[in-house]
Amino acid sequence: MPYLFDMQNNELLERIDRRLRDKGLTDYRASMLAAGRPEIIRNIRRGRSRNPRRDTMEKLARVLDCSFEWLATGRGPMEPLRDTPGDSADVSPIIRRDDAPAPPARSEMPLDVPVLGTAAGSLKGAFQLDTSSPIDRVRRPPGIATAVDIYALYIVGDSMSPRFEDGELIYVSGRRPVRAGDDVVIQVHGDDDQVEAYCKRLVKRDTNAATVRQFNPATDFDIDADRTIAIHKVLNLNDLFGI
Repeated sequence: MPYLFDMQNNELLERIDRRLRDKGLTDYRASMLAAGRPEIIRNIRRGRSRNPRRDTMEKLARVLDCSFEWLATGRGPMEPLRDTPGDSADVSPIIRRDDAPAPPARSEMPLDVPVLGTAAGSLKGAFQLDTSSPIDRVRRPPGIATAVDIYALYIVGDSMSPRFEDGELIYVSGRRPVRAGDDVVIQVHGDDDQVEAYCKRLVKRDTNAATVRQFNPATDFDIDADRTIAIHKVLNLNDLFGI
């Protein structure tokens, strides 16, 4: 049975809120990044989780960029342990020219990209999209500074692993053309005329269906065109940062 912490929620929440402010994160986004579920911090805040599991606290500490001991108990240094100088991990793999422009500061990126929910990896339990009520807003990278019809989703499930992991944030364009080989978000008609979203790799597309691929387990399958509302491109690093 995992080790459980016995702590005062108010004191824990003060430390969580401090790091959320420092990192510019919301409860929802930090919870998704930590555990792939949106309710982690919400349950602590509402008193439903008075004894968070050790593994949950460790994941949350990594997302909040603080030490596990400080987050869990308030003791010890707030800063997490870093690689010591001389370690191979301390050597940056990126070589920049002296005249290369510096990347924009995080605070310079507008916090205006709506997060519309989650995209399911498998074809079960997809999020019902609601474009009128975003659940969060995230930073707009410089590569899409002037782009329109941009939104974000969190991945749920591991069927697209290792390409996308559970809880990972993806940016999606509703304008850019999609081609075979692109990672895409497919919006389809769900039950009760709701809109559901799935993240897959587009293999091919014709007037009858879109053939898509998932990676875990590896399989291809068709989604009928008469059920499909839209197929949107998942933006890659080059799209987001112009690299």
